[in-house]
Amino acid sequence: MDCEQVRDMLDAYALGASDVSEAAVVEEHVADCVRCWDELTRGQQTAALLALTVPITDAPARLEQKVLAQAQRERTYKEPHAPFWQRLRTWPAAAGALGVASVAALSVSAFLGVQVADLKDKNDGLQAQLVSNSSSFEKQLSDTKQQLADQRSIFTVLSDNDRKQVDVSAPGGTGAAAYYTWSPENDKGFMICDHLPPIAVDEVYQIWVVTAGGDSIPVTSFQSTDGTCQAPMDFAGVTISDRPVGIGITEEDLPGGSRKPTGPWLLYAHL
Repeated sequence: MDCEQVRDMLDAYALGASDVSEAAVVEEHVADCVRCWDELTRGQQTAALLALTVPITDAPARLEQKVLAQAQRERTYKEPHAPFWQRLRTWPAAAGALGVASVAALSVSAFLGVQVADLKDKNDGLQAQLVSNSSSFEKQLSDTKQQLADQRSIFTVLSDNDRKQVDVSAPGGTGAAAYYTWSPENDKGFMICDHLPPIAVDEVYQIWVVTAGGDSIPVTSFQSTDGTCQAPMDFAGVTISDRPVGIGITEEDLPGGSRKPTGPWLLYAHL
């Protein structure tokens, strides 16, 4: 089995979640592969640190006495043997003498010995890191849900037999182009655009509906890093008091967009 296949099993092995057959494959491979051995060591160190992320409390006074008494009993009944440093020679001989699992365990033990000195100081940091990772996951989940909602909105428009579409052009001849599709029956629409001019990271593109009375009604805003867009619009929450006669896009400085257009039309179409 090659390194790539074994590395897929290292995390489970480090957590003690491998079955017997997978554990045997991992141990046989890392006995001859230094790189995978290093990956396994790092995985076990990470797994060990997970236990340090919980709040730290003092152990009962009797627990220390029980642990020491048990250690003394085990020491009494075990036969004398050579010290560890005499049996542990050099890699990979150490793996053959003690077994991969034993050497890995000793490596993790040494690592934990270093960590225990400042365990209480690092505990808060580790908990904060887990919270940060959790927040990142929640954001990814929220973004995915929003993308699915956008796709459903676009599908609703495309499924309407009475949908309408218009090409949206760049008045200044910048090369930007778009088309706008909307469904009067479902009160939804979407804009697909390409070759939008670049904007600053704190700016947005904003879509407006222009009415017969000359008002520009903000509909939605978006950002784009590659000059393209796929912007769904729901008019259910937009108050348009007069007949729509046009739709356009402007560049706005405020992160959430503006109440009124502050610049020229990047793209515009008559409806």
